[in-house]
Amino acid sequence: MTATALVPATGGVAFEDGSDHGRVIVSGRETGGRYALMEYVVAAGGPEHQSAPSPAYGAHGHREIEETFLVQQGELQFLLEDQVLTLGPGDFVRVPPGARHGFANLTAEPVRLLVSFHPGGFEELFLRHRTDQHPPPRPLGFIEDAVAEFASEFEDHPLMTCGSA
Repeated sequence: MTATALVPATGGVAFEDGSDHGRVIVSGRETGGRYALMEYVVAAGGPEHQSAPSPAYGAHGHREIEETFLVQQGELQFLLEDQVLTLGPGDFVRVPPGARHGFANLTAEPVRLLVSFHPGGFEELFLRHRTDQHPPPRPLGFIEDAVAEFASEFEDHPLMTCGSA
């Protein structure tokens, strides 16, 4: 028989990621590595982002991880391969392994997402490199670990590998 668990609205493990924040609701450790689920809140973009000619989406990919994004609140610009989609509440995106993706909040309001990782494990980087810890994490630690541990690729970054392979 499979164990069940209730995670209340205040449960999980909370973290800060710069101006963004979230909580790991279910970790890969809890699912035998099958998946992980986290809530992620993307901070308001503000006027400087709204008028930028080319928003920074943080384009990246994960060779072995499928990710899903469900917008719960707000409006998000989502980069999927070479297409930019405008997502609103209830919109869902499935990002298969290796697909180039990223996002930007260009609005004055935060965006609340549910994000899943298949298989689980990647969510641990958000906890390991949380910005609300002392001492603070290494500046490139998240990206270095994502590249080394999860075959992730990042564009426009010192450790960039996207598009070069």
